[in-house]
Amino acid sequence: MPFFSVIVPVYDKAASLEAALESVYGQTCQDFELVAVDDGSQDGSVEILARHAAQGRLTLLQRGSPGPGGYAARNHGASMARAPWLTFLDADDLYRPDHLRRLHDAIVAHPGIELFVNAYQKMEDGRPLPRIERLPGGRLVRREALRAFARSDFIHMNGACIRRERFLQLGGFPVDRYRRGGDVYFWLKALCELDAIHYCNSVTSLWQLENSGVTRDKRNLVHLHPGVDLLAEYAGRLTGEEARQLHAAINRKVLSWAVEKKRLGQPVRQELAALSHLGMQGRHWLHAATLLIPQPYYDRLRRWVK
Repeated sequence: MPFFSVIVPVYDKAASLEAALESVYGQTCQDFELVAVDDGSQDGSVEILARHAAQGRLTLLQRGSPGPGGYAARNHGASMARAPWLTFLDADDLYRPDHLRRLHDAIVAHPGIELFVNAYQKMEDGRPLPRIERLPGGRLVRREALRAFARSDFIHMNGACIRRERFLQLGGFPVDRYRRGGDVYFWLKALCELDAIHYCNSVTSLWQLENSGVTRDKRNLVHLHPGVDLLAEYAGRLTGEEARQLHAAINRKVLSWAVEKKRLGQPVRQELAALSHLGMQGRHWLHAATLLIPQPYYDRLRRWVK
């Protein structure tokens, strides 16, 4: 039985797929299986995957039609995985060679933890963008992990590793509920459920933003950020400080979503109404006040700031 199952959802990623797969094959830790889930590709991706599968390099699973955000494809891959630990890689991103090795060593050193997170680097046009998250590495209890998420998105799909049993127990990524943000919903849910996680602040994966179609598709901003749904789910289930940090984390995501909508000239009333007073911080009030500026003046302010 392999130690890791690397789940790669694929939908029309022929241009970047080979490089993503090679970044998995090149891991210094080779104790893994690679499970690729094609989501109904029409651009030649499935032919690439079939060739690799025929060479014995991966297991190919196929779904009939694409699901929003690739959540259903990841869940399907996880349900068919053989390893006790799941990692994920988007088909247009990359692992660095030590990604699985660092996860393996941390898992061996911390047997009671079920979620491990490695740092990631945002890339645009081949250039690294400044990192915002600067967390110390090591064990983070629930309160600390939620506080960290209230400051920044320190968990990214490519950098996370979760015990398969726990992933399935949590219900996997939300399918048919959200077009975008379902991964954030799941990771925040995991932070609420787990007593502690482990964080490694060494970058071991690269998120290539120019390929991120889900993030760039502004039609996915129609509804409130999915994290808002967690407020009712965990009401009364966390300590006071944990609840405050969860509310702060969700406020940050709601405001980030609202800023995107405001830049597109879309109304942000529902986002402002969804903000939780329990988790409001100074910068949240400032962002909220900025969003109240009438659109013509807001656009002018943005041009002036640039």
